[in-house]
Amino acid sequence: MLKSLAFAAEAARRAVHVVTKVPGADVVLARAIVFSGRVVPSAAEADFTGHSRPLRRLHAQAANLVFEANAQGAHRLLERLNITDATDAGYLERLAARYQRLQRYDTALTMRQRAAELEPHNPIRHLALGRALQRASSTGLQRDPIAGLTTGPQPRTEEARAALTRAAELAPKNPAILHELGRLEFDHGDLHKGLALLEAAVEQRPNAAWHIDVAKRFRKPHVLQLEKALEHYEKALQLDPRHDQTLRHIITIGCRAVSDWPRLWRSAELYENHRSRATRERRREAMDQLAVLFEGADLDASQAAAAVRVLDQAEAAGSRLSWPTTALVSYRLQFAGHLDEGFKLRRRLAERSLAWLGTTSGGHIGHRQKVLAALIYLDRRAEAQKLIDPLPWEPQTDLARQQLEKLAADVHLTRGDLQPYRDYSRRQRLRVPLPVDDTMESLVRGRRVAIVGPVDTGDTLGHLIDDYDVVVRPRFAPDFVAQHPASQGSRTDIVYINGQDIDPLLPRLSAAIQEGSLQLAVARPISLQQHLTRQLPWLRFYRQDFSLNFHGGPLGVQRFIYDLLQFEPAEIAVFNSDMYTGLDPFASGYRDAKDTSFGPGSIMNDLIVLHDLLFDFRYLNWLRSTGVVTLHGRTAEVGAMTEEQYIRAIETGGALR
Repeated sequence: MLKSLAFAAEAARRAVHVVTKVPGADVVLARAIVFSGRVVPSAAEADFTGHSRPLRRLHAQAANLVFEANAQGAHRLLERLNITDATDAGYLERLAARYQRLQRYDTALTMRQRAAELEPHNPIRHLALGRALQRASSTGLQRDPIAGLTTGPQPRTEEARAALTRAAELAPKNPAILHELGRLEFDHGDLHKGLALLEAAVEQRPNAAWHIDVAKRFRKPHVLQLEKALEHYEKALQLDPRHDQTLRHIITIGCRAVSDWPRLWRSAELYENHRSRATRERRREAMDQLAVLFEGADLDASQAAAAVRVLDQAEAAGSRLSWPTTALVSYRLQFAGHLDEGFKLRRRLAERSLAWLGTTSGGHIGHRQKVLAALIYLDRRAEAQKLIDPLPWEPQTDLARQQLEKLAADVHLTRGDLQPYRDYSRRQRLRVPLPVDDTMESLVRGRRVAIVGPVDTGDTLGHLIDDYDVVVRPRFAPDFVAQHPASQGSRTDIVYINGQDIDPLLPRLSAAIQEGSLQLAVARPISLQQHLTRQLPWLRFYRQDFSLNFHGGPLGVQRFIYDLLQFEPAEIAVFNSDMYTGLDPFASGYRDAKDTSFGPGSIMNDLIVLHDLLFDFRYLNWLRSTGVVTLHGRTAEVGAMTEEQYIRAIETGGALR
């Protein structure tokens, strides 16, 4: 999909460039795009009736690409419009859909308000208005997966609820309205009520898109009902077995939640059976050979090596298995302790992604991000830098510029150049001021910072830890720290917490802040929306994550370093982390027993599914090359290993057993 969108974006940009050389043609083109929407139903109409024809989706993609490429014409068209005098509600809805894509949320809202005035008894108009009111202006905050926290749509929750309630009065029990009310409640109201409404809607009108929508919400950190998420993803795949992203989610959630390998393999078989008929029989042979991996509990080294050969042979024969099925095999091998074979498959997936994607992004930032991530994973960092610095095209929006600048900064960081990342972070703090950032900066700038892990490495460097200006820990566990002063030190100044821990920990964190034993708590930006209204002066949501992960995201220590670096500390030192090369993943008493080994629902599963240990090993060494990061004790010993030594140490250490 990314490749086709990138080529389409490039074609649209070139076509618009040619057409708009004629004076006034840009406005004519913008108007023509909007009028062309008359032949297909709007998104709200398609959802309301349940009849979303492929032609509508194809038209929407094409119209969006051309309209965005002709941003100047779109703005000029808007200058000529008098929305308050408009009399065609359908035309206003088509206009609103296009301008919302240009992030003109206030404009789209005004258009939909006028459309509802023109047709007050049409429930579709109120459904569309309810959606617009959830993205009413650009004065709020949003988390962009590349740029981080930035300006974004601000909801007018009560007005949106009123519009959707009116739609429900006009069309009682319409599943599309139930679905939209569920989204509203989950995102901006009562999340339990929201989930109930979403499930009621999809039960009334089963479709893959809505099952996926429900699943995404069950997997959120503050909900984390992974088995429910898995059930909905599986239903989505049954309804649309050709959708590879659904299979990817089934595999990811399934490995984390249930570790039921035969169940996951059945989903992979369903998907593979609905791919191209031309190579189906040869793929079936490969699947039959690999099925044995998913039947028993243990795999020996010969079976792991044989699995890699089967995949290689299938690819050489032109009948390779899909990306998600190959990823599932890599997970199976790594969970069985054969990390090296799993990393081989991930490397080949990166090479495969590059070969498929190419480097022509056509102004499509998502495509360029995937290309850069694959190059970085393959340690082709110089090539990556050439593709992003200088900026490869002139961005159409302020957000697009932020995204390109962020990608460039992250590439530079992997090469040891910290300044572009600091410059980007400084600009973002000026663009979107967050008060708690000032507290973080006052604690960190120019100071010596110690990040202290929870592993029993045998080191007794507590006295050295206490000598640092600021002590950072990955989890609020004051009792654990107090029990291990020789290895842990005695202080906790800043603690990083998970999204699911915020609510249960709030009373204890608040008490620690008041008594002065804690200075600041920091949470991930993915949890921001659920806690926006709290505005606690000691709860900070960090702005951004490293944006060039080919597989999963960085481990905690690497994330903390990345966040801290923007505030220009004098040093960041890492203690008590053996990067899972030891006998136990955590010191005794730090985690519940179920979270100290692989198994259904264990956080240890995330090491394979949501992270890449080998990449994180490289990434930590890239961060060290900035000259700010130092390692101590066992952490330094592991950091000095070669990649081969590191993989062998994990496989033989026992922590991942």
